[in-house]
Amino acid sequence: MKYVCGIDIGTTGTKVIIFNAVGEKIANAYTEYPCSFPESGWSEQNWDDMFSQMCDATKECISKSGLDAKDVVSLSISSQRCTLICVDEKENALAPCITWQDRRSFEECKDISNIIGDDKYYEITGLPNDPTWSVSKIMWIKKHKPDLYANTNRFVLCHELYLKKLGADDYYQDWSNGSLYGLMDIQKFEWHEELTKKLSIDMGKLPVLVPSGKVIGKVDAKGSKLSGFAEGTLLVAGGGDQQCAAMGAGATKKGVIEVTIGTAGVTVAYMDSPIYDKSKRLPLSAHTVAGKWETEGLQLAAGSALKWFRNELALKELTEAAELNVDPFKLIDDEAIKFKPGDGIVCLPYFAGSAAPNWDPFARGTFVGLNLGTNRLQLARSIMEGVSFETKEVIEQMLTNGVPVETVVLTGGAAKSSIWNQIQADIYGIPCGKLKIEEATSLGAAILAALGAGIYPNHNEAVEKMVSIVDYAQPNEENHKTYTEYFHIYKDVYKALKDANVFERLYNLSVK
Repeated sequence: MKYVCGIDIGTTGTKVIIFNAVGEKIANAYTEYPCSFPESGWSEQNWDDMFSQMCDATKECISKSGLDAKDVVSLSISSQRCTLICVDEKENALAPCITWQDRRSFEECKDISNIIGDDKYYEITGLPNDPTWSVSKIMWIKKHKPDLYANTNRFVLCHELYLKKLGADDYYQDWSNGSLYGLMDIQKFEWHEELTKKLSIDMGKLPVLVPSGKVIGKVDAKGSKLSGFAEGTLLVAGGGDQQCAAMGAGATKKGVIEVTIGTAGVTVAYMDSPIYDKSKRLPLSAHTVAGKWETEGLQLAAGSALKWFRNELALKELTEAAELNVDPFKLIDDEAIKFKPGDGIVCLPYFAGSAAPNWDPFARGTFVGLNLGTNRLQLARSIMEGVSFETKEVIEQMLTNGVPVETVVLTGGAAKSSIWNQIQADIYGIPCGKLKIEEATSLGAAILAALGAGIYPNHNEAVEKMVSIVDYAQPNEENHKTYTEYFHIYKDVYKALKDANVFERLYNLSVK
């Protein structure tokens, strides 16, 4: 039996899982690290602390597995996307990482709009012009910290820096992560020379683009000592966390989409050919299936909205959960299931603003329909419904663009909730599958590791052998009809508040 390792470098921690060749989990480990927020709209991380935690996790996982490290033939990475690291010629981080959540570069987005034009920019990169992508962060550094820009040897992400430290001979970035730099030609999977030139970015400071699943080196002696992997272990180009999750969920063919509801929410659909969104609301980027594409919708607050309810309004459940030694979300589920679909309340789940499809940074969480008889647990169910309505908007836009949607595969922490799974099936009107391995990002990376090691000849066979759906939530037709009416109200509520400029007016008052 051969074993492979999938490493998921997330925003708040790193998860390491060793799998066998048929996708069975052998061992796992997890370590955490913080984000810092030095100024309003800024989000940073310390690379040295992150790397130390990553290495602790890999060593722990290998130890737990009971395997000889040499039995792990290859490893690959699923990484948080767009988190930019400035490194010198000795692989040292010169400044804190600027994370994907950082919004400081909004003025640079205006520069992109003026220099390139939003339509042309979307045509080249497949991306709406937004501070999320790495390009505006690089431009911000060049404008505000010219010495840092000059001293930077490469602008990289966690993926390629981690692999370089383990033994790769260069900074190799997979196409899926590269497509979210905002500098890649989405048709050719190459850095767009004219775009980088017009934005005054030195192409020599960018990593080398390669397809996911490509072997880009082996663990060397130094990397072995740092990580616990054996010398000679294959280093395989991985992918962005959401593209890896799509791989690990089997969203690698037409008609199957993957919906992740974790801290944030992301909906991903596979495409054989690049399908642009005429409204420019959904990004078009590279899939971890090499040479193919994906379209996705980002929700900034998904599971975190329900976490807000748990922390602020569920003291009773938190106390009982501590006494019973159970997950408080299980107690919340047990109560939320008692209420009817909708039950007269609509929630806009924009607790961190709205990304796709509205791209409205001022939008905020809103409940409509409260009365003196409202039970606080109704709000919990309403949040689940509101997050699912936001996902439905993304799915509707995909369908409008001509992307087929026949089956939904659910991943992320919310997939543990049977009530939330059923709510999603009822709202979408589509069967929603639950995975045997919930950690789809790590599994997706492991599939790429298996491809790189030659265990499987292609991704189709690898996915067939390593991905298992164990259950489906089937839509209830009556509930779907009810939720469709609520969905129209949900959209009308947002439009009314948006048209009246309510959200921005509230924001301006809050910062005075």
